[in-house]
Amino acid sequence: MAILSTHTLDSVSGNSAKNVRVQLFRLLEDCKRELVFDTCTNQEGRLSETFESGGAAAEEFELVFHSGDYLGQKYIQEENPVMDSVVIRLNVSDFERRYHIPLLIAPHNYTVWWSGTTEK
Repeated sequence: MAILSTHTLDSVSGNSAKNVRVQLFRLLEDCKRELVFDTCTNQEGRLSETFESGGAAAEEFELVFHSGDYLGQKYIQEENPVMDSVVIRLNVSDFERRYHIPLLIAPHNYTVWWSGTTEK
């Protein structure tokens, strides 16, 4: 099984972004999605979840960070913020790998990158 991990940071306060909802979807044909997991970052802004292949050699996933909920509680007083989530598309062909995706969030921007390793 592959491992997806993240460390979500609040770049305004410089602290970990606690309790940010994170979902992973497998993208299917005909614009359909299958929920793989739905969880929240821990007290350190981290999560680590396993996921497996749906049977194809390579699959596309959509990783959704619900940053608007977190930022709305702390900084944004708008009812409908322009950016309410961060969506990242992942192409996965190695299901024995760790995919680490750190994320920095702020009310009007975000920064994301990834690092992958074959070590679990």
